[in-house]
Amino acid sequence: METKMIGKRTALMLLASGTLATTAARAQHMKATTLEQAELAGLTAAKRTEVEQRASQPGQTVYEVLTTMLLNGIKNKHQASRIVALDFNRGIAVVELQAGGMTSVNFDLTTLAIK
Repeated sequence: METKMIGKRTALMLLASGTLATTAARAQHMKATTLEQAELAGLTAAKRTEVEQRASQPGQTVYEVLTTMLLNGIKNKHQASRIVALDFNRGIAVVELQAGGMTSVNFDLTTLAIK
């Protein structure tokens, strides 16, 4: 498992793009956005079904479900308090550590398992 410290500016830029994606998802009345559909398509059938079932609850988006599932997995291996940004193309989550600072965590694109 490889983690890397990243710069605050990079993390803030990633956070801004993640915030825009979340806002766009809410604006579309909780339908899966094109980006979310692509993220779902990369998952195993079982994991995709699990995410879709959770996202079908009122007020839940695919993005929110994915970040919650990833953060739960990350917390099993790191003292992380929240995910700052996600890069599903590369399988990397940037997390804010409870002790301060940020680090990147790799995850499997198909199962969301933390590497």
